[in-house]
Amino acid sequence: MTTVTAPARPSSPAVALAEQVAALLPARAGVPWTVEPYAPWWTARHPGARLVQGERALVLVARPWDTHIGWQLPGREPYQPDLKLESIAPDRIAREVLRLVLPVADDEAARAHQGYAADHARLRLLQEIGAAMRAQGAATYERGGLLVNTSTVTWASSGLRYSAALHGSNPVADVQMEGPVRAVERAVSRFLPEAAPGSPVVPAGVRGRLERRMAQVLARHGRVEQLEGKGLAFGSGSGPYGHVAPSFDADARAHDTAPASVDIHGVGVDFLVSLAPHVAR
Repeated sequence: MTTVTAPARPSSPAVALAEQVAALLPARAGVPWTVEPYAPWWTARHPGARLVQGERALVLVARPWDTHIGWQLPGREPYQPDLKLESIAPDRIAREVLRLVLPVADDEAARAHQGYAADHARLRLLQEIGAAMRAQGAATYERGGLLVNTSTVTWASSGLRYSAALHGSNPVADVQMEGPVRAVERAVSRFLPEAAPGSPVVPAGVRGRLERRMAQVLARHGRVEQLEGKGLAFGSGSGPYGHVAPSFDADARAHDTAPASVDIHGVGVDFLVSLAPHVAR
């Protein structure tokens, strides 16, 4: 007797796209993302999918010309997209989810953490960061921060010294990088939006050779302005933002090996873990 097996039903475009995106998102505590079909509240016309990892989830709607994404937690259902991307490329979708969506979802989930629970959650996230960097061959050092309820992990890579700090129950990190300006320029761009086409618009009157050089790089990725203290501020709205420390000598040549220091705020732990192959080798 011959057994006839029915052909497998093809997955929807949303499920197929979600599976590619899920493969690009890091596991949390060894738990990968899984994908399932889903009917989002905000549309019945376009297919949807749900990416799930523990108690947090993402709703993804695939349209022919763009992608809509929302985030879920227990008790939180998105009735409209939290992020609209003019892209259907899995790598770009994953990057913007890591930069813009998961930090917001984690921040909402962390509001329930207090006292010991907050300390435990902070140390667990710090261990996730450290483990990701060690997996790339970097030696890490974890310690309590200078402020109460602050924990820090440090490592070095490609001539740069990195430090990632978590404060209280806040699940997003402050990242500091110090080293030769050429290496700092390459590293900081990985945290920012994709570079815009064309020539960057640099604010007029930026003082200091190092500051002018850094402004040229940062302006490709978004807003940059000089502060009264002569350093630079960059980034605005959602996503990581930061500050370039002023140079010790404004008239010194900004050659590739000139020392530079940058602080970046609002970096999601998942995003930082995903960058480990680039910042820990």
